Amino acid sequence: MARRSHIDNGMQSGTNLSYRNVKLKCLQVNLQHSRVAVTNLTQAIIQYNIDIAFVQEPYTIRNNVAGFPKVFKIYTHGGGRKRAAIIINNNEVDAIAITQGSHEDAILTEIRYKGLRLFGASLYLPIDRDIDTIENIHQFTKGEGLILAIDSNARSRLWYDKYTNARGRTLEDYIITRDLHILNKETGIPSFETNRGHSWIDLTLCNSKLTQNIRTWTCGEEESCADHKIIQFDIESMGARGDTTHYLRKCYNTKAANWSTFDLNLAQSLVKNFECRTNPNNFAACDKDLSQKVKCSADTREVIHKFTSAVTAACDASFQVLRPGKRASKE
Repeated sequence: MARRSHIDNGMQSGTNLSYRNVKLKCLQVNLQHSRVAVTNLTQAIIQYNIDIAFVQEPYTIRNNVAGFPKVFKIYTHGGGRKRAAIIINNNEVDAIAITQGSHEDAILTEIRYKGLRLFGASLYLPIDRDIDTIENIHQFTKGEGLILAIDSNARSRLWYDKYTNARGRTLEDYIITRDLHILNKETGIPSFETNRGHSWIDLTLCNSKLTQNIRTWTCGEEESCADHKIIQFDIESMGARGDTTHYLRKCYNTKAANWSTFDLNLAQSLVKNFECRTNPNNFAACDKDLSQKVKCSADTREVIHKFTSAVTAACDASFQVLRPGKRASKE
């Protein structure tokens, strides 16, 4: 396995838009060390032409992942029993295992495919392990596209569980302060289900660099032969959609927010950006004027930009920016 002490400066970050209609078909699933689940997953990978599988708790023999065809490329790390693996079923996908941040419960890879370049990680977070592993991966891949497929063993309404536990609150705060994006959708299907109960503990995360490249996240549409559901999603090049604008997010502390002040600041910013003649103190008139401006505009991207910059300006004027490492407000 290759050891990478730094990200090569000579490589282009993000995606190469010279390729068009490039897609990586991905899935993630916890197999609970089941040989039957491995056989079922192998069939699904072949049947649906899956390029990359992010696996947690794979079936192992003598601490090594077993049961998959030899034509699959398997990435793991560490000398103990493996609880995280990445399986690649596409000879055109070039992947390198990264030792920084990798161990038996986590594997990080650098992935290249027809102009797409990103980092992908499969992680199993047992209840006795904190989120240091995610932080190590986040720091190593800073500024690069990153996808994280995680069995978090954490519950939170933020990813559509029925309640939030202490572990979930810790992970919520981390996701917010590190500007990660939750790709899970509210499907009503739990990602983990047994006769004793169910939960939504399997997470798919990405950073801002990769947000607009993720498509069609689904859960539970295929049988897994395990208590965890199979999650599927696609990673696409943006070449087919032309240039893409990436917005850098900020986090704000809204715990002591004066929302009346925010409303007024937002109205003032919108009136300014859309060159309205309405008094910003008259919210009803502002809504009517802005509605007409939007309907008459032929440039959707420009409208989005004006709204985004107005909201950012209003937040900057109304709230304290939440720096990484501070606890985020749950509001």
